[in-house]
Amino acid sequence: MKKTTFLLIILLELSFGKLPGNIDQSVEIVIQAFSGYNQERCISPHLRNVALYGNQLNAEQKLNLGEIGFYFDGDIASRSSEDRAESEGLDQTLDNGYFRFHYTTSGTHAIANSDTNNNSIPDYIDQMVDVFAHVASIQLDSFLYSEPPSDSWYPANSDNGGSNHYDVYIRNLQSNVYGYVSPENFAQSGSFGDNENSSTTELNALNSYMALRNNYNGFPGTEEESIKVTAAHEFHHAVQSGYDGFEAQWLMEATAVSMEEQVYDEINDCYQYLPSWFNEPHKSLDDQSDHWYGSFIYPQYIYEHLGGYLTLRKIWQKSILNDSYYGDYSHRAISLALSSEGSSFKDALNKMVVANRVMSSNSNAGVFTYEEAEAYPVSGPTTFTEITYTAGTPQSVTSTNLNRFASQYTRLISSDPVIASLSNTTGPDSDLNMHAIISYEDNSWTVYSGNQINIDPTGASSVYLAIVSQDTSGNNWDYQVDISDGELSIEDQNIPSSISVSQNYPNPFNPSTSFNVEIPFQQHLRINIISVNGKRIRQIANKSYPEGNILFQWDGRTESGKLASSGQYFIVVEGDNFQRWINTTMLK
Repeated sequence: MKKTTFLLIILLELSFGKLPGNIDQSVEIVIQAFSGYNQERCISPHLRNVALYGNQLNAEQKLNLGEIGFYFDGDIASRSSEDRAESEGLDQTLDNGYFRFHYTTSGTHAIANSDTNNNSIPDYIDQMVDVFAHVASIQLDSFLYSEPPSDSWYPANSDNGGSNHYDVYIRNLQSNVYGYVSPENFAQSGSFGDNENSSTTELNALNSYMALRNNYNGFPGTEEESIKVTAAHEFHHAVQSGYDGFEAQWLMEATAVSMEEQVYDEINDCYQYLPSWFNEPHKSLDDQSDHWYGSFIYPQYIYEHLGGYLTLRKIWQKSILNDSYYGDYSHRAISLALSSEGSSFKDALNKMVVANRVMSSNSNAGVFTYEEAEAYPVSGPTTFTEITYTAGTPQSVTSTNLNRFASQYTRLISSDPVIASLSNTTGPDSDLNMHAIISYEDNSWTVYSGNQINIDPTGASSVYLAIVSQDTSGNNWDYQVDISDGELSIEDQNIPSSISVSQNYPNPFNPSTSFNVEIPFQQHLRINIISVNGKRIRQIANKSYPEGNILFQWDGRTESGKLASSGQYFIVVEGDNFQRWINTTMLK
């Protein structure tokens, strides 16, 4: 197949990528993992750090890693030389599909040798084979990710597992480790790694192999569930490494956890990461810590609202356009992937922040839903502070610990209207964004966005202000929100004092429906019809309107002029500083 080169970069032999900030932590965790003191569930990101940047470590670190089997005589530091360390003690193999499974029924690494179907294969291996066949079918055949690069090119004196299959070593791993993927070489042994199983030219595709446990006794859930989520998670690391093994760790881990949900939606092992993550919403989405596991909520939001698996796959296809060895381009890859959905990294971040506070699967929440919100072990993010406001007594909220790509939530308790004004005290105001999230007892929500928002709390059950740090080049921010007297909505005047969007009428409808938008000053309105899966099917308005009450109508037709199918839709009204979703149903 002809290859298409997206990017040509000249690499200087003596240049090095910047060491990640958590490299010392990774070295320590990897040493502990192979010395019997590990407390980590997944050591793949730390193995990857050591593999990719090992040649830049200091002499003492190399010496300590050498004692647990690491070699530093190639482009990639690994525990492989003539023999892979993981192969030790494993005397049996089984090939199935993409995979070769290495195991033993005796000694330290023995699996249970029960064989209830009398096929001369231990039941544990039969279970592994079935799980991996399903995982590969979903990720490679259904979602159409590129197969990880083959190790068939390895020299005769190197251990490639004995075949061109992807190798899975089943052995006695240290406590708490579910499994791991270990990078080994640049694909095809070039000066850069190109995955021969894709139609494009990669720069940093890596060969790798996997290790899984010989039993999951004592782990949460059933043994089968542990095998399933581990296989889905770790195999996605192998797939990711076939695109860009140097991609940002947070993105690798967040999307691998999200893949667990996509392949085995019914297991929900990922729920364990939500309480700590929602307890620290001020911490960066890409924080170099275990926080990145809970950050799966971001790709999960994209999966549910912004193109599903196609968009998540595009992120990895776009990741090869920049050489991640020299910097973090994860946010650029995400924006490029989201562009076909009319979105971006920043847009999806802001919508996720609102969805995290709404925390509902009710269709009235529109694009701010999660399908499993009511099952999540959280009701929303931790509240930063709470303000009780009375007219005539201005108040302020200040913060000095909001990280980039993070959020903080202030609960506003008031029976009086207020104006909330956000100012960034350590950078441009555009680095930050504010959302007023107003919920009502009838399971409906209104969301206003902007650096200054008038809020009429009449009839509201709760009001939250969400502050989002959305800039991709900065670090952390200090900000202040000033709360002062606002204005009530006055329905009897021709010019409203606040923004109002009516429910459409009739509803359900056939073939057309109408709705009113009241605005207190001239502004640009964008009104789109969105399907339940997040696709825009029609634009009703996209221009500036004077203050007043404006009547709009949807004739039930798509952009092409055809009548839309029967079903549920959302009328999305966006102004200069607000967004409102209306749930409507078309019947034929």
